[in-house]
Amino acid sequence: MPAGLLVVAHKEFVDQLTSRRFLSIFALLLMISALGIYGGAEDYNENLASYSEQLQSATGNDPYSGSLSEKISPLTIFSKMSDYIVLFGTILGIAMGFDLISKEKEEHSLKTLLARPVFRDEIINGKALGSVLALAIALGTAVAVSIAILLLVGIVPTLYDFGAILVFAVVSGIFILVYFSLALLMSTVSKDSGSALITTLIIFVVLSSVVPILGWAAAESITGTPPASPVSAATGSSSIDAGSMQAYQDEMQSYWAKRSAFSSAINLLSPDLNYEKMATAITDPTQAVTMDNNPYSFVEGPPETTPDLGKLLDAIWANALALFVLPCVFFGVAYAAFMRTDIR
Repeated sequence: MPAGLLVVAHKEFVDQLTSRRFLSIFALLLMISALGIYGGAEDYNENLASYSEQLQSATGNDPYSGSLSEKISPLTIFSKMSDYIVLFGTILGIAMGFDLISKEKEEHSLKTLLARPVFRDEIINGKALGSVLALAIALGTAVAVSIAILLLVGIVPTLYDFGAILVFAVVSGIFILVYFSLALLMSTVSKDSGSALITTLIIFVVLSSVVPILGWAAAESITGTPPASPVSAATGSSSIDAGSMQAYQDEMQSYWAKRSAFSSAINLLSPDLNYEKMATAITDPTQAVTMDNNPYSFVEGPPETTPDLGKLLDAIWANALALFVLPCVFFGVAYAAFMRTDIR
């Protein structure tokens, strides 16, 4: 690894870890996540106790004994943590990246930096690497504290659970990188840090809130109005034959399947929705495979058992790909823009 890259990365890493802004947001993320995990652990213990009572009361002669839900997983506790990461993780990523390059422009320190034996690409790569390492430490600490809280309240995750928590941490880190890389891009192309921050926040609102609304509206516009109900056209429900009702149900399922498909395709542009789908797939796979189900389906519903890996991957692969591609695209554009920046 080039020496110049390591020097820049080390300096940026130290600057981030000693920054009051970073420490304040990180402390808030840590505190809120810990409270969420603690509350989730209490709910988990209550649900587990209820499950144990149902299991003890079930007998071989009980016709409902086979309808008990699967044992509750401690991974569901992390679903609350994902909600906090969406908010505070986004703020942390944006706060670390919005002035990464623009501040150097404002202080006119890029010329001095480039006067040393450091190549231009080593500057942006080093700054990004140092910041990513600081983010990794922040997120790793939050997850470690969460596991410690689980152990303190008597919840011991299995080896599979530990693996899933690790995957959850990686996915959460990629989500934070989306907005960090977006902020880095705006910091590179903006004239000052204020403009970079405002532009980043506007894009954040568009991606997190406007895109889902536009996706649903665009899907409605493309697919048109739903099929008319035969009930409204008939004088009474008794005059509707079974064939007409079945045909109506089939048309409704087809209509909402197309509408849901269009909406889901547009929603791939939203990092928040992609992360929500991925986090749900890790903490509650049963819910993940039904998140995009036909809302007016007469046959679909949550599976009775946890879906196998193939079915789960089929439901989330597009979201996983979009979540991974977005930070790569943002950083790639930022890298190209910085390499073409006129530093004078």
